[in-house]
Amino acid sequence: MHTQIISVMGGQKAFKQKIDSFLSFIEVTQQGIPISIAQTVQKRMNLSNKQFGEMLNLSESTFQRRIKNKALLSPAESEKVIDFSKIIAKGLDVFQDENDFNTWLNSPILALGGKKPLELLTSSIGREEVLNVLFRIEHGIYS
Repeated sequence: MHTQIISVMGGQKAFKQKIDSFLSFIEVTQQGIPISIAQTVQKRMNLSNKQFGEMLNLSESTFQRRIKNKALLSPAESEKVIDFSKIIAKGLDVFQDENDFNTWLNSPILALGGKKPLELLTSSIGREEVLNVLFRIEHGIYS
């Protein structure tokens, strides 16, 4: 699965080091991932700078400044981007179509208490639950 996550993030070329296991993600997270990778993930999710910044707990102006300065994300922000990438990779695997997956992300889901999956991605518990629902869908369990 880590190869799909890397693909969502822009491929191996987006990283300064080889990512060959989930353990590699720990090191990358601690160093901070480049803002360019975050922008790639942002585009995959069809989110504005304001929306994506909020998901990272950043103001739009701070996010814009980081883009302008080609900054690295903090370890916490990097971990969120990797989590978003896991969700995108699993969503694409389940739905087989990026538009269908993005529609699902933006639709109220009964298994998520009627909330849109996108609304839950700001917390680690929410991201975990969105992934759980995707796994249930993949295995034919009504969600």
